[in-house]
Amino acid sequence: MQLRALANATLPQLAWVAEVDRLSERVTLRHGPRVEVRSTFFIEGVWNGSFHAGAFGDTDCMFGTGAILDSDSIRFVPSASTADSLYYKQDSSHITISNSLPLLLSSIGDALDPRCLEYPEICDSIMAGINHYRRDIPTQKGMVHRQLYRNLHVSRERVWESDKRMPPKFADFKDYRDYLRDTYALIVANARDPARTKPLEILSTQSTGYDTTAVNALAGPYGIAKVFTITTAKTSGHLAHQESDEGPDDDGSAICKSLGLPCIPINRRAFAGEFKDEHWFYCALFHNQDANLLEIGKHISQVSVLLTGQGGSIWSSDVSKGQPLDQNSELSRKDSGGLGIAEWRLVVGFVHLPLPYIGARRRSDIIKITKFSEMDPWRLGKVYDRPIARRIAEEAGVPRAFFGQHKLGSVVIFPQPAIPQDTMLRNEFFQYLVGEKIMTRSAIMFWPFVRWVNSILLMRSKKRYAVVYYTERVVSMLIRQPFRFKRMWSKLNGTLYCFCVNRAAAIYKELHLRQ
Repeated sequence: MQLRALANATLPQLAWVAEVDRLSERVTLRHGPRVEVRSTFFIEGVWNGSFHAGAFGDTDCMFGTGAILDSDSIRFVPSASTADSLYYKQDSSHITISNSLPLLLSSIGDALDPRCLEYPEICDSIMAGINHYRRDIPTQKGMVHRQLYRNLHVSRERVWESDKRMPPKFADFKDYRDYLRDTYALIVANARDPARTKPLEILSTQSTGYDTTAVNALAGPYGIAKVFTITTAKTSGHLAHQESDEGPDDDGSAICKSLGLPCIPINRRAFAGEFKDEHWFYCALFHNQDANLLEIGKHISQVSVLLTGQGGSIWSSDVSKGQPLDQNSELSRKDSGGLGIAEWRLVVGFVHLPLPYIGARRRSDIIKITKFSEMDPWRLGKVYDRPIARRIAEEAGVPRAFFGQHKLGSVVIFPQPAIPQDTMLRNEFFQYLVGEKIMTRSAIMFWPFVRWVNSILLMRSKKRYAVVYYTERVVSMLIRQPFRFKRMWSKLNGTLYCFCVNRAAAIYKELHLRQ
C-alpha cells in the first residue's frame, strides 16, 4: 500500500479521511494539521508502546484513531474504548473511511436522511457493547458503516476485521493495579515521545466520586499539567433548563491537593452563556449530555491527552441486590456519558483516554477481585461502593472522607426532542425543519409546551410530579405490564443530530471545494 498524505489546515486539528483504491493499492489521506503522519502509519492517539515503532494495531491499549500500512493491506485501528468510532463507505473497489461522520459524508457526497427515525436507536446502541451496536447508518443515498473497537483491514482481495489483543488475566488486586499503572506509564511515555512532531500534554478531570479519584491516583505520579474540576454537580430531579448555577458540592480541589496536582475549577453550565461549539456535540450523539465539559476547551492550548473516569462502573458491584454487574467482555455500559465529545475533541485537539477501559475486557476478573475478602478494608457497604477504586486512591494518600461518599453527577441533561441552546443555531435548525417539511412554522411555536410536558414525564418520581408517577403505577398494575406515558414529538428525537451532522458535512464540502 502506498500512502499519499495531504495536510489541510481548514479541517479540525485531529480529523482525517482516507480513500483506499484497492485495485491500485493506493491510499489518499486528507488530515487536520495535528494528525501525526509517517511513511507506514498515521495516528491521532496514544498507546502503550514506542511511537517510532507505530505498532498500535497490536495492542489492547490504543486510544484515539489511526491506520497502519502493511505490505499488502492497510489496517484501520479504532480506540480501545467505546467513546470513539470510525465510519466508512465501501464499494467494489474503494473504501473511504474517517474518524468523523460529517467528514466522511462530505467526502462521499452524501448526507443523513432527515426522515430517518432510527438515529436515536443507532446512537444509543453503542451502550450495548462491541458485539451488539448498530453498524449501519442510513443516509440519503444508502448507508455508511460504523466501526467500533475492532480493527478493519483493507487489501486488494478483501476487507475483514480483527480483534484487539486481550489483556492478561488478573488474579488479584495487585495484578490488576500493576497492569493499570504500568500500562499507563507506557502510554505517558508514548504521548511525550520526542519522535512525535510535538509531544502531547496530559490533562485530567476530577470530581468527588470514585472514578476520577482512582484515575488521578494512578496517573498523578507521572505528571499531569492541568486537572479540571466541576465544582457543582447536577441538581437531582431537574433538567438543564430548570437548573441554576447552584447545585451539590462536587469540587475535587481537595483531592487534587492531596495528590499534589494543579486544579482548575470549571463551570458545568458555561453553555448557558455561550455555546458556539454546540453543533459539534450533537454531531456525535442525539441526546448529548457532555456539555458540562465545554469550558475545558478554553484551557487547551496544545494537542493533549484528556483522562476521564468514563467506564468506571467496572469497579462497582450492585450491593443492593447482592449481584455483580454484567460480567461480559463486550464493554457494554448503562449510560452514554463521554460519548458525546467524539467530534468536538477533534476540533479542540485532544485524545480522550477513559482510563478504566485499560484491561476492561477482563471484566469478569475485575468483578471477582471486587468481591475478594482482601478488599474488605476498602468496602463501605453502601450501594455506591467501589473498593478497587477506593484502595487505589487511599493507598496513594487520598483521605477516605474526601471521595466516594455520595453518588453525584455533572452531566447536563436536556429535554427531548432537543433544540439548540445557541439562538442563531436554533433559528437555523427551525428553518431546516420547515425547509425539509418536517414541521410547520406554526407547530414550532408549541415547542416550549412540549418541552414542559416531556420534562414532567422524564423526571416524575414519588417526590416530583407524583400524580404522573402513581398514575403510571396504577395503569401498570391494571394491565399487568410496565406502562409509561409516551413523550410528545418523540419522532423528532434524532432531528438535531441529523441537522448538525449534515451542517458540518456541508461546511467541510465547501472548504474542500476551495482548496
